[in-house]
Amino acid sequence: MSIKSPKRSYRKTTRAKQEEQTRRRITEAVVELHRTVGPAQTTISDIANLAGVGRVTVYKHFPDDSAMFRACGDHWIADNPPPDFAQALAEPDELKRAAGVLRLLYDYYRRTYDMMGKVMRDAKTMPALADVVENGWMKLLRSLEDGLIPAGKQSASAKRYRATLRVAMDIDTWSTISEVGLDDESAAELVCQWLKEE
Repeated sequence: MSIKSPKRSYRKTTRAKQEEQTRRRITEAVVELHRTVGPAQTTISDIANLAGVGRVTVYKHFPDDSAMFRACGDHWIADNPPPDFAQALAEPDELKRAAGVLRLLYDYYRRTYDMMGKVMRDAKTMPALADVVENGWMKLLRSLEDGLIPAGKQSASAKRYRATLRVAMDIDTWSTISEVGLDDESAAELVCQWLKEE
């Protein structure tokens, strides 16, 4: 009969914890760099320096951009969860429903723009990042669109309504409206005026 050495088991456990801590440091470094300079300007050397590890260690934990972007996104979203839209989506009046969702969305953009703005900007030129965004944030926005389309809308009208929502929920639209001095409440009201025309 073979009995495993407790020391060996302890060493494996200790090493696993160290690996986990190293991975977390690297992930936190990626998050910080993406927040401050953006994914497109973040280099492996920058990540390694900020995390206090070598470049090879970064590659060991994240062999490709997709793995790094997913880990960064998961870590950041855990600290910055999207709003709970359930109550706003339950509003029976279509314009009040849209206003409620947009107020929550715009408030989230305002609080997270330092990260979200850079990620959405850089996703336009980085396919691996675009894929992560499409399967995460954009999927959420599409589900919000579905919840905001009034049931009675006919095909052509529903397409225009959806197009208006898609433009309204884009972070660049919020940023532009915000830059001219409208607060989130006023911005949501403006969009509802657009939707009223549809």
